[in-house]
Amino acid sequence: MIRRSLPAVATTTLLAAALAMPAAVAYADPAQAPAGATPAPWCSGLADDGTSVFFTDLQMSSPLLTFGHESLTVTGKMLVQQPDGTLAPYSGPYTPTVGLADPGVGSSSRSVAADGSFTIGSVQVPVSAGKRPVQLMAGIGRHFFCGPSTEVDPVTEPTRIVLDSASSAHVPAWGTATVSGILEYQEQDGTWHPAPGQTIALDEGSQGLQGGVTGGDGRFSFTQNVGNAPAHWTVDARNHTGGWDDYLTGTSAGFDVTSINQQLALHLTGAAVDAHSRLSVSVSVDSSDPAGSGGVLYLQQSGDGKTGWTTVDRIPASPFPRNLRVTLPVNNPHGYWRLYSPAAGGFPEAWSNTVHTTVSATRMTGGTPNHTTVQRNGWITFGGHVYQQGTAGSWKPLAHSYVTLLFRPEGQKSWQSQGRAKTDASGAYTISARAATSGTWLVVWYTPDGAHVDTQGPQTHVTA
Repeated sequence: MIRRSLPAVATTTLLAAALAMPAAVAYADPAQAPAGATPAPWCSGLADDGTSVFFTDLQMSSPLLTFGHESLTVTGKMLVQQPDGTLAPYSGPYTPTVGLADPGVGSSSRSVAADGSFTIGSVQVPVSAGKRPVQLMAGIGRHFFCGPSTEVDPVTEPTRIVLDSASSAHVPAWGTATVSGILEYQEQDGTWHPAPGQTIALDEGSQGLQGGVTGGDGRFSFTQNVGNAPAHWTVDARNHTGGWDDYLTGTSAGFDVTSINQQLALHLTGAAVDAHSRLSVSVSVDSSDPAGSGGVLYLQQSGDGKTGWTTVDRIPASPFPRNLRVTLPVNNPHGYWRLYSPAAGGFPEAWSNTVHTTVSATRMTGGTPNHTTVQRNGWITFGGHVYQQGTAGSWKPLAHSYVTLLFRPEGQKSWQSQGRAKTDASGAYTISARAATSGTWLVVWYTPDGAHVDTQGPQTHVTA
């Protein structure tokens, strides 16, 4: 229970008529006492020696005990009746004391000043004690005198948590979010005030409790790690680890992390184009949530690495790929390649690094026979040009290189070589062969190195 300083004593006058007095006690004759003085007859200790004790100028705090006002305070004077009937401070030989007695809670006492004045507070009354009487008592040596009594009534007061914000959005995955606000309690008049020095906790579910104490202004603040998914947290004010005042009821408030800004990095590595103009590249994604965005990744191509990006393949993004080898035919073997991910599932729009392949493109013109119907073993001739294109610039002749003539007889699947011919300085070729039977003819150019892709002419059926 929080120990707090007591407020100034209320100005309620503790009149004898308003207080319950002990029963079956013979009071000293008050006729000679001044008006407003309350007699305090002997009630315990050594036998009555004839001393007459009076309380005057009594004032007390409210017997309704609430948060911050958890004990009863009484001020006044303790005086003794003199032989002439007047009242005066006790002059000895003992040191008089005044206290508030509560058999169920405890008692407290203070010495009386030389002028008879005193200020006395009851012990802090727990809420669990409920309504109970406390009695003002005076002690002179071993003689005790019972003064007025009253009933204290401890009551709890409601609390509330007022958050600065009940939610946080677009929190970076694996980042932090701050929950702050003020704990307040409601006094009997209905007004709300800060509740300082009270234990408060942030319940993050599976991550457990983060505890704290409200400041002198009732405020609190928690900074908590955020995972990679939206979450609901609870700010809870009650007796978790001690330090909660029982005069306050517990309360809680919800806080939501409504959306997460996921993080991802796209990577392309090991890009290569083979002789058949097939691109092979490794795709990897590092992310705050490997489960993925629920969308797709786009493999894109550009002729200059800056403009004209077009999609050549789509890759599922749930889960995100790791070291996935992608192979597909491409039209531009010396293109630029990148991976693109549109914004989806809490993930931002993102692009990978750009990779560049430098294999030259090739193309063939002509490649059709001079006749499509010939006598058996008749000659047919093919002609045309072979060109190449590097990473930049126009098409140029592929000079002094070989083309191959292929034949596939009707009803068969395998191709047979029918000879080779060398291109001239302009890339032109001419090649002839005998048509022994009907079938399909094709002129191809095979790359002699890894710097070009293959190319071919059309397939043409010749009847023989």
